[in-house]
Amino acid sequence: MKTVEHPLAVAYLEAVAREAAALAPERRNELLADLTEHIVVAFAEQPARNEAEVKAVLDRLGDPRTIVATACEGETIALPVSRWHSLAPLILLPVAGLLGGVNLVLGGIAMIAGVVLLWAAPHWGWRDKIIGTAATLPVLIALVGIAFTAATTGPLDPGLLTLVAPGVLVPAAASVYLFRAERRMSS
Repeated sequence: MKTVEHPLAVAYLEAVAREAAALAPERRNELLADLTEHIVVAFAEQPARNEAEVKAVLDRLGDPRTIVATACEGETIALPVSRWHSLAPLILLPVAGLLGGVNLVLGGIAMIAGVVLLWAAPHWGWRDKIIGTAATLPVLIALVGIAFTAATTGPLDPGLLTLVAPGVLVPAAASVYLFRAERRMSS
């Protein structure tokens, strides 16, 4: 394979590579190899002696964004998932039940945030998301039960443990399931 040595052509190919970062590595390498070949052929047909002639050859190829957008048509691009986006629902779901035992508002916010992040995550399937959401039902029941118990008997009722335990254990089990499902999908 021939290489391109002119600094403007090298910068052009680097710009295409940056724009194509979301493409699969094989597809990105194929696109860069095709463009390199086009540049080499264009320089062979009409030797570029100065900067203006090199720019003219590159302008005929097109804008790097347009080239990558055309290459992306019909192709699914997998966006990278941050480690935080993977861990946040796994932490927030069980913590919601625990926080609910201390502060109902914080428990509710943690539960809602955990479910929203779970559904926003692209790396779990529908089944996994439904299981994770269903696991928050004990948290919701615990929050309502804690509010009712605190209103009728006081905040330090021993029966609160029977409400908080499932509100922590069931989402914790769902978090373990979701963690394993994520690992299976990434392998």
